[in-house]
Amino acid sequence: MFWAVLALGTAFFEAVKDTLSKRQLVLGDEYLLAWSYCVFGLPLTGLYLWWEGMPAIGSDFGWALPAGVCLNMVAVTLYMRALKASDLSLTLPMLTFTPLFMLATSPVILGEFPDRLGGLGMILIIAGAYLLHLGRNHRHGLLDPFRALWSEPGPRIMLLVAFIWSFTANIDKVGVTNSSPAFWLFSFFILMSLGLTPVVLVRSRQPLRQLHRNLRALALVGFFGSLALVLQMWALTLTLAAYVVSIKRMSVVFGVLFGHFFFGEQGLARRLVCAALMVLGVGLIAMT
Repeated sequence: MFWAVLALGTAFFEAVKDTLSKRQLVLGDEYLLAWSYCVFGLPLTGLYLWWEGMPAIGSDFGWALPAGVCLNMVAVTLYMRALKASDLSLTLPMLTFTPLFMLATSPVILGEFPDRLGGLGMILIIAGAYLLHLGRNHRHGLLDPFRALWSEPGPRIMLLVAFIWSFTANIDKVGVTNSSPAFWLFSFFILMSLGLTPVVLVRSRQPLRQLHRNLRALALVGFFGSLALVLQMWALTLTLAAYVVSIKRMSVVFGVLFGHFFFGEQGLARRLVCAALMVLGVGLIAMT
């Protein structure tokens, strides 16, 4: 059960990071924010590596790291763009489709299969995310959530992120099991920072000025984002990757609450009922 506590901690700090990112995107751009998330995550992951020590490196680490970095450079930038485009409570639920995609990617990459109870929990989490969109527009009934993907840019972009992360979550486990959580994260953040630097210099407007003006907020995004990942990688060493990512998507529940209280997003009661389905799903997974 300790892995479930770690995964819930991941969900909470992920939602804190998302809330800070949403507020920051009003002032800045997604490229600088994605870069800051990686750069300011280095101190915590560096301390984690210092505390854990250098591990033995397995043979699959060599392909997992570049593959994970390349995919995440695209995914993290799209993630920030999605947060900027739409409400947190409409955009973040799309990430709960990552476990659904992982039902196909995890057996191929890791050879992992959820049992019946865990599979039911994953389905409830996905159903809660689907119902979050249902009822926003009654003209099309059950097709509303799918039509929202075309009318709302944020959910559409975030669904693509969810698909990409269904691969990277499995790659993360390959990297962690062929090194250690600390070494994998530190290596990941270094290469992500280096890879995103030229993107920021080309695509961001006055990045140094933005960085100077918003240094504290950007540093907090990196800190809470890296803290969430430290807990996630630790949990990955204890159970199936699909279970960890399913519970991590409880960040949607925290995101709905934060979106209401910090940004005045509407529809809290209905969205919390949908979130309750997701909580039940998490409970079933935790019982496996």
